Amino acid sequence: MPIAISSVAGGLAHAPVFVGPILGTDVVQCDISDLTINEVDQDGFIKPGVPLMKDGSVVGASGIVWGVVIEPTKIIHATMPPTNVSLAADVGTSPVVVGFGLCNRDVMEDNLGRVLNANEIAGFDLAGSNCRITRT
Repeated sequence: MPIAISSVAGGLAHAPVFVGPILGTDVVQCDISDLTINEVDQDGFIKPGVPLMKDGSVVGASGIVWGVVIEPTKIIHATMPPTNVSLAADVGTSPVVVGFGLCNRDVMEDNLGRVLNANEIAGFDLAGSNCRITRT
């Protein structure tokens, strides 16, 4: 993928979410229609700290967190800036690298601009999860 460089006047910065080393990585095919503008920034990048299941979808009821997005990752999406409607209508997937290890919950929530939902929090504690979150 070619590198894109652009001038910006400032805006949202994404902080790293992992505490200590990243214990491993994997690539999942992220289902774009599962995402909202909480998980995707105005430039079309998935934000660091988005927890994903092994099939690349966001964590639902009884879902296990397979990995957490390590760094901003550009998705293949036609509408910029993305909206919840345009993301929900997108039938594509985009490869995303996720990491395994301990994540700082406060930083994740700051990056996402929302608190982790009950399914996401529970998904970290289920057997089979490769990730853990700090208490705050």
